[in-house]
Amino acid sequence: MEKTEITEEMIFECFAAACKSDDMTMTAESFVDVEEYENRVMYPEFARWASQAGYPELATLFRKVAGEEKLHAVWLRELYTDIGIPRRGEDTQRAIDALETIRANCDALIALNPEGVVEKALTVAIRVEEREYQDIYPHFRDQALEQQDAKTAAVYQKVIDSECQHAQWFQTALSDFRSTQAQATA
Repeated sequence: MEKTEITEEMIFECFAAACKSDDMTMTAESFVDVEEYENRVMYPEFARWASQAGYPELATLFRKVAGEEKLHAVWLRELYTDIGIPRRGEDTQRAIDALETIRANCDALIALNPEGVVEKALTVAIRVEEREYQDIYPHFRDQALEQQDAKTAAVYQKVIDSECQHAQWFQTALSDFRSTQAQATA
């Protein structure tokens, strides 16, 4: 039986993005859902891949970012105390299901090419963080500002700044990783 090649695009598409709604509470639910997902599923899975591939320092970075993603959800829950545990979004459930489907293939790929899988995880992490700080959360912040909710807008801005920092951390890690790989093959 032929194994499916796991591509960066397949990995990226597995991970949900928050969605803006006309109702700011529903926007917040989507935000909390995705941040919790990144905390509980996406970054822990990337950490598992890095650890299994023999890169404990990258596994530590993925776990660190996972913890900060949880903090983002906490910040927003402090503003929306009535949210409680948000419903799991359709995109998030799709991502969880897809992750289960590709896990065995990724484990096989890690055994064949650990560096390739880890590089893809870093690249996807950069794309996810960039999508959040460049495209998604600025819209959420602007929605709060349009509704004269400066406190909520400030929380979204804090998250934007944090997501930008995550992207920078991952970019540095990817550059260092590629440099180390180039030195090893030279």
